Amino acid sequence: MVASRFGKRFLERFKRFVVNLLTTTSAHGIGHVVQGGLHIIERIIWISCISIGVYGMVALSQRIWNRFQTSPTVISMDRNMYFWNTSFPSLTICSHRRIDEDKLANYIRLRGFDEDDAEQFREFVVLLANVSYSTFLDLPMYKTFGIAGYEYMELLYNLSWNFEPQVNSGTSTELSVQPTITELGLCLAVNSRIGVYNSYDYWQSRRWERVYEPAPLVVHPLDGEVYGQLIKLESSYEVFFHGSMEVAEISKRQYSFQESYYTTVELLALEILTSRNARELSISQRQCRFTHEGESLMFSPVYSYNLCRIECRMKFAFKVCGCVPHFYRPIGKGNFRYRICDFEGLRCLGQHAGKLC
Repeated sequence: MVASRFGKRFLERFKRFVVNLLTTTSAHGIGHVVQGGLHIIERIIWISCISIGVYGMVALSQRIWNRFQTSPTVISMDRNMYFWNTSFPSLTICSHRRIDEDKLANYIRLRGFDEDDAEQFREFVVLLANVSYSTFLDLPMYKTFGIAGYEYMELLYNLSWNFEPQVNSGTSTELSVQPTITELGLCLAVNSRIGVYNSYDYWQSRRWERVYEPAPLVVHPLDGEVYGQLIKLESSYEVFFHGSMEVAEISKRQYSFQESYYTTVELLALEILTSRNARELSISQRQCRFTHEGESLMFSPVYSYNLCRIECRMKFAFKVCGCVPHFYRPIGKGNFRYRICDFEGLRCLGQHAGKLC
């Protein structure tokens, strides 16, 4: 009996507390639910209105939260001309002359090839040095001369022609020139901040650490004519234009220039800069990666859009032909590696060139 009375008293006090709380709260409409003298239908109407409002609030909050998680960034145009500083573009130059004839003659003499083998080997090396996805089927089915697929790049590097164009610019800063390996073979990167990660020396030493990346060369459109001039090219060549934090990639547009021709190319630059606040967001939120976030790539210590596309192409090449071309890094992180294609593998890739490019 005592417990029953205590329970009733507690429920009555709790009921008065709830009624008092809902009556005095500032939340609109809740006081009408517990107000005395109302018909049951009125209470149902007020409960329905409050429920609809709560549902709308929760749905809207969830939508805003999802938007913050998936697309929290905002793109805006900077109209202040004093901040119109633009990074000077980078370019990758691939000479059509890849092999040094003197080095090739010395190599043939050391191998002791007879006249027929020497001629076949010379044609084999020249074609191999200039081969890419679009020309894999042009490779003749010669004998291998005892050279395995994983030795192709070392052979081409040792026999490569020393291609050293002279670079002038309309700025006080000297443009850097460094060797790099592309999907067109051995090339030169001009004003590139990440080209070193695709160099033969960097690959051979099995390095993965970040190296010193020079500050970007920045120019202003009101400073007058800004140019970069290449002279002493000494052969026909291909050129890829891209940003200084990018690399050349075979599916992008390339320009062909003939030997002894003088050509002027005008570029329109559109640069997108990221605020510091965006760095605090997760990768899934901003849906992009910065250069230092290269942990998702197996064959590069840094990240770029083109490097990611190159790795996707490597995966597909291995899927369809069981090997990858010799102009890719042979050993990835954790000693992960794909088999390097021999002649038959390269011809297989040539048959799937339309899907790979």
